Amino acid sequence: MFIKYTDQNNYVSMERIQNYLTSCGYPAHKVTIKDDIDALISSGMEIEYIHNKGYHLRSRPFSLSILKILADAIASFRFLTVDDSEKLLKLLESLCSIYEAPMLRRKIMLTNRVKSDNEQILDNIDVINSAFRNNQQISFDYYDYDINKHLVQRGEKRLCSPFALVMSGECYYVVSYYEKYADTYTNFRLDRMRNIRLVNSAREYLDEKLNLEQYIKSSFSMFSGKSEYVTLRLPLENKYCNIVIDRFGKSVLMLRDKKSDNHFIIHVPVRAEYPQPFFSWIFSFRGKVEIISPIRLKERYTKVLYESCVQQYMN
Repeated sequence: MFIKYTDQNNYVSMERIQNYLTSCGYPAHKVTIKDDIDALISSGMEIEYIHNKGYHLRSRPFSLSILKILADAIASFRFLTVDDSEKLLKLLESLCSIYEAPMLRRKIMLTNRVKSDNEQILDNIDVINSAFRNNQQISFDYYDYDINKHLVQRGEKRLCSPFALVMSGECYYVVSYYEKYADTYTNFRLDRMRNIRLVNSAREYLDEKLNLEQYIKSSFSMFSGKSEYVTLRLPLENKYCNIVIDRFGKSVLMLRDKKSDNHFIIHVPVRAEYPQPFFSWIFSFRGKVEIISPIRLKERYTKVLYESCVQQYMN
């Protein structure tokens, strides 16, 4: 009753508690109820009595603000189905009072968000976590959408060694060692994976140990491929320093450009084998950020810009 019907602003009187217990088939005297409340307090529940108001649960393991953040995240995650999101939201609602629960659904419209239709997602996460704990490989089917919006299996069943679950762009990816691309790590979209099974064989490793923090920083998207260091020149302004730290973390080395007092240089790892997301990031600064090296990547970016301009002119 305290969990469901009380909070910071809602209280229950002794009379209401008695009526509630009677309706449940447990009539009790006031003295008995007070003893029971003392027992609940001794067990860790922060129940408080306020004169002329009644009893209420003063605090909970999760504050309403934290539950709101979790509710928004659940509603936004694309890898969850609408049904899974709904189930998780109901679980969150059970952690607060019936008066606070509607606040968790403020402006959240699950049906209007792009959601996965993979009903195996939550079970698949459990299987993958088991693979981490037991150092096992997994097998699975991988799917793509065709022009008719139907899921079509891509190739045969796959076998890989999973090492991490990474969130990127509201989607979960399984960072894995996959024999087809034996010289690097491969990322599989979790919502495109079906029929994941544990395989009774130990995970295989690359000679190079996975530095997950650096791996994520170098990924402007979760395409696979080896990272290489790219040198960029940026304007010496606080907003660009903020952008660099947000993207690469505080460990990134920012050096004043010896050729210009108004610019600084960074040397950062980038997944340059699939540079389109990186190019899009550079393009968003409208010429303020310059690729210095490697030269071939700079030339490739220039070519992409030229082809884009030609395409726009032709249209």
